[in-house]
Amino acid sequence: MNNLNLFDFKTFSDKCIGCGICKKICPFLEKYGVPSEIIKDESESVFLCSNCKACDRVCPESLKPSDALLCLKYRLIKKDKLSNKTKKAIEGARKYALTGHHLPFAFYPSTETAFWPGCSLQSSKPDLVKKIARTLKVGLVLDCCFDPLFHNGDIDPIAQATQRIKDRLNRHGIKRLILGCTNCKKIFSLYLPEIKAEHILEVIPETTKNPKNYSDLQNMFLHHPCPSYRFDFIRKNANEILKGFEVSESQSLPQCCGLGGAAHLLSEEMTDSYTERVLSLANGRTIATYCMGCKNRFQKKGVEAYHILELIFDTKPLKYPLSASKKWLNRFFLATGERLKSKKLLLALFLTLLISITTYLRKSGYIYPELFMDFIKHNRILAPLLFILIYMVGPSLFIPSLPLTVGAGFLWGPFWGVVYSITGATLGASLPFLLARYIFGNTIKDKLSHARWEALEEKVKIHGWKAVAFTRIVPIFPYPVLNYLFGITPIPFIHYLWSTFVFMLPACIAYVAFGSSMGELILKGNIKGIVIGILIASFALLIPLAIKPFFKKLFSENNE
Repeated sequence: MNNLNLFDFKTFSDKCIGCGICKKICPFLEKYGVPSEIIKDESESVFLCSNCKACDRVCPESLKPSDALLCLKYRLIKKDKLSNKTKKAIEGARKYALTGHHLPFAFYPSTETAFWPGCSLQSSKPDLVKKIARTLKVGLVLDCCFDPLFHNGDIDPIAQATQRIKDRLNRHGIKRLILGCTNCKKIFSLYLPEIKAEHILEVIPETTKNPKNYSDLQNMFLHHPCPSYRFDFIRKNANEILKGFEVSESQSLPQCCGLGGAAHLLSEEMTDSYTERVLSLANGRTIATYCMGCKNRFQKKGVEAYHILELIFDTKPLKYPLSASKKWLNRFFLATGERLKSKKLLLALFLTLLISITTYLRKSGYIYPELFMDFIKHNRILAPLLFILIYMVGPSLFIPSLPLTVGAGFLWGPFWGVVYSITGATLGASLPFLLARYIFGNTIKDKLSHARWEALEEKVKIHGWKAVAFTRIVPIFPYPVLNYLFGITPIPFIHYLWSTFVFMLPACIAYVAFGSSMGELILKGNIKGIVIGILIASFALLIPLAIKPFFKKLFSENNE
């Protein structure tokens, strides 16, 4: 779709016999003439075409009038001879897409499978979006696929945007998408075919396929969004899911709701023409559809309408179309809520709060750090031994080790803090390993998931110490659990010991550096020290980040 400038308009016009069949099924062509005439005149009215592709289905010469009209839009944009009204509509679509494509509305989780709801669904029903992600047990991606530009023939920015989307997916390790929008399905199939992207109606769990609480809506009209006519299986699945509802056979052709292309921005009269055709087919019945944009359009005309996913996932249906400001707020709070779930962000917020509270308490005289330091000063051997002993036993009892590591930096500074904490961490990882190997091995196998430790055992057999390195850098299990699991694998203890030491060291340095800088702040009121500590910690954490791709590639290659 990126070579629209190479479209052969002459061949198309020569083959078009001007029969007018397409005019009978399209309000745009009915008013402005057959495609060959519009192309010949290079009529700007082409931007009122919704690109629904109904004309393709009835063309007796098997031409693709919709592609020809889309290419004309592209040509007119390139010539830059459009009216200000049309330019404004095109620019509005670009701004809409770009806004949803960047902060604060865009969000990507680090997960292999994610639900991509699409702009309209996430802005109108964020509660439904969250429920779907929970039900499917997948992450949630929030972004715009740039489809509004596609309808306008504004193709070039789409190729750039989809490349950015591809990079974002790869960066977050997302290998599979479940799409909540047929327009998004269209864009992914055209521009990102290498991405596994399935429409949600393909993957609906069997237990949710039969809506139970809508027995009073049996006489419904099922409206298929225009892009679904590119994917017969989506329409088939929609019919199957709502097989108890009446479905009109007359919708064998696409019927645009009126929001396709730029018609809704350029001509309310043309938009109404599209909408009225659907409403006439519905003949007063409640409408079910699987495009939130279509649903909103029907509701604006006073028609009762439902999104299929509202019925399937049993959420309170949206009874009226929302204002633009409410939609933006929905998107903002949805993305912000997902972002706040990030452990890294929560850790950053926690540390910021901790620094602020500590600074306030020290200035107010509530903290007397001299008491801690006095004990350390007068017990130079006992204090480190007690610390290492606590650190060694802690992981076996599933006590978090992060506060201990930060505390080591606070109490002993950056050098000895690292020595004591990495010693304690290594011993703390070794003790559960030895307990699992020589005492509790069978008990642990019975308690833990067989599949989990068996998969880890297989990786250890193939990769040896690299499996330890990988799991320390990419924690697929919590550290305390991991320590016990390695004990029931065949890895030699010495290999486990040194690889644990080496690959926990960067994170240890990072947290000790932060703890040391906190000591500078609390003991000396040194704000500069906290900045230096954070910089050192950030640099130390870059080491595992830098080598993480190597280990991921190594493991993925061996799993193929």
